[in-house]
Amino acid sequence: MTGEIQLHGQHDFEFVLLSYLIAGLAAYASIDLAGRVRMTHGSARKLWLLAGGSILGIGIWSMHFIAMLAFRLPEMIYYDPSVVIVSVVAAIVGCTAGYYIVSYHGTHYVQLLLAGFIMGSGIAMMHYIGMEAIQPVTISYNILLVGVSVVIAVIASMTALWVGFFSPYAIRGMKWNLKVLFSLLMAIAITGMHYSGMEASYFYIDGADMISNEGMFNREVLTILVVIVTLLLFVLFFFSIVLDRVLRKQGVLQGTLLDSADEGIVITETGNVILHANEAFYQLFQKAGLSRNMRNLHKYHQELMAGFPFLKETYIKVGSYIIEVKRHEIKGEDLNQSLWFFRDMTERKRSEELVEHMAYHDTLTKLPNRYRLEQKLESFVQEKRELTCIFIDLDRLKFTNDTLGHAAGDLLLQEVAKRLQQSLKAEDLLARVGGDEFVILLIDERASHFEEVSCNLIDIIGDTFTIDRTKITVTLSAGISQYPHSATTASELLQFADLAMYEAKKQRKNQIVVFDDSIRLKLNERIDIEKGLMEAIEERQFYLLYQPKYKLSDKGEELEGVEALIRWEHPLLGMRSPAHFIPVAEETGLIIQIGDWVLEEACFQWKKWMEQGLKPFSVAVNISPLQLVSEDFVERVMKIVSRTEMNPKYLELEMTESWSLTYENHIIEKLIRLREEGIKLSIDDFGTGYSSFRHLKELPVDVLKIDRSFIQLQNDSNGEAILRSMIQLGHNLKLGVLVEGVETEEQVRWLKNEKCDLVQGFYYSKPISVSEVEYLLQ
Repeated sequence: MTGEIQLHGQHDFEFVLLSYLIAGLAAYASIDLAGRVRMTHGSARKLWLLAGGSILGIGIWSMHFIAMLAFRLPEMIYYDPSVVIVSVVAAIVGCTAGYYIVSYHGTHYVQLLLAGFIMGSGIAMMHYIGMEAIQPVTISYNILLVGVSVVIAVIASMTALWVGFFSPYAIRGMKWNLKVLFSLLMAIAITGMHYSGMEASYFYIDGADMISNEGMFNREVLTILVVIVTLLLFVLFFFSIVLDRVLRKQGVLQGTLLDSADEGIVITETGNVILHANEAFYQLFQKAGLSRNMRNLHKYHQELMAGFPFLKETYIKVGSYIIEVKRHEIKGEDLNQSLWFFRDMTERKRSEELVEHMAYHDTLTKLPNRYRLEQKLESFVQEKRELTCIFIDLDRLKFTNDTLGHAAGDLLLQEVAKRLQQSLKAEDLLARVGGDEFVILLIDERASHFEEVSCNLIDIIGDTFTIDRTKITVTLSAGISQYPHSATTASELLQFADLAMYEAKKQRKNQIVVFDDSIRLKLNERIDIEKGLMEAIEERQFYLLYQPKYKLSDKGEELEGVEALIRWEHPLLGMRSPAHFIPVAEETGLIIQIGDWVLEEACFQWKKWMEQGLKPFSVAVNISPLQLVSEDFVERVMKIVSRTEMNPKYLELEMTESWSLTYENHIIEKLIRLREEGIKLSIDDFGTGYSSFRHLKELPVDVLKIDRSFIQLQNDSNGEAILRSMIQLGHNLKLGVLVEGVETEEQVRWLKNEKCDLVQGFYYSKPISVSEVEYLLQ
């Protein structure tokens, strides 16, 4: 460099310190404004973006020229105003571009690198353009140190952007003392970039070639300009602090409201970026094992995307937790935010599922119950799917309950259910619909395999069960119906299979019956009976016959009383047997009304006979179990007795032995009350229900009526022994004994010889009318 003289300068410490403070101030303002950029949208975001980029750019430019003022050369130097302006523009453009990239194109680290590079390049350009504004010197550079200064500028820029947009502090909000710390650290980097650049610069002046200083800024003018810019920066800085406090108060209020809520609450912006999430939200997802440092809501669950519906309660599963999510749109000028609510519904949903499971499943076997079966049937019928229904009834459950106890019976049911389930395929449906009743549903192609399945059931259930170290053999009865072959509705399918099962029970054990036209005919007849019963009650189509009962003694036979027997004369169908209509009446509940009519009619008739001057005798009336279990049974009986003026000591109520085995304490209490009123009680059909001595002893009864089937065995030595022991049992219990079905003189002589108390049967009389009873007595 011929004629050029190298100049050596020195720095004023006061200006160096001032430049550092200005750099820190610019960094603080930029961090604060970065938060505003990140939190706002639309035109407000654009305003904060321009303000943040401008303040940072001007602040760094101001720092640069204050640092230039701190550098003193031995020669008078000036500054080219046009180049100074260009340097300011370079700083502002670089900083604004960096903010723009990270705020509008997502907070990914690729954007951070790009934005940091552009911002750092802009700052470096500002520095070296500003150096070119110095006149009349020429500057040469150490390339290595220039590179170092550029790298420092880029790293400082990336750090500033990370702090303002990417760091956890940016997401949660940054306190002022932390902002100051980051600002001072960034100020070191910014001033370090400048002084590294100055260290890379060599200044020369050509004494022979002096440049005019016209239009140039001298040191004093530049000082005034820098002071003005610095003051402007201070104004913007304090404005930022005031605004930050106002917004922070709003944020604190908003955060307090959100954090006080028990529900998880989140505010998101475009890209599903979390702007605010309360502690309840983080705790909820932390329980599910997720981190609280994720910035995008959809990273907590893939369904929480921008397309998630508004104002719709939706359930998501996170780990083992069930969470209810509801999204609201936050409306306002240029806002694109959403308010999300999260509630832990795990316990509630599990409770609902448990309640639903209990409502639709049997508690003992865990199988679907009748409600679930009917629900499934309705669905399959609507879908027009081919179905076969197999209705199963176990034949020996009652025996197990009576001999081994109900706990053993429950174990037996569980083992039966297990065997049935194991014998079926996954697509078959097995349900428990009653105490000892199960239903198998075969669907679609499996529906045609009902013969194979049902025959297999007999083999499976026929294998011996071991319950409490006791071997039990179980048989079954099953009925089969098909849709749409025999049934047209879901209810018909179940009903027809049930009817077919009852037909199977009438036969020997392990029988399977398929519903056909003969069963349909019986069903239609049953329907006719049910309809007719209602009319019979209203139109008084019932009437009573009376069968005499005789007392045996050595002197002969004496009429002891009569048994009232109901008969039904249908106007179209003619005489209907009680064996046909009584079961229907019991199933429909009409038996209570009919039974009360029989009792009242028999009592009225007894009163009429007494008014005719006949000798008092007993009247026996059969009582249905449904009458006995009704709450007000005793009260109704006594009202009838009072209303008809019947003498209760001549009234006898008969109950079947099989039903007496099931009587509980409150039923026995009713019997005791009736007996205390003077009414006699007897057990009908004795010998058919397997009563034990202990059971008979507990029942408050007066007479055992031995079933007619036993007198038919009288000619057989074994049968004779059985009947004799039954008579002796009654006498040992201090009970009267009556034998039904007596038809021959030989039977009468034998019963007299065995000291039987009472007899009843066709040998003496068939059931007769009122007038025939009167004739017999007269």
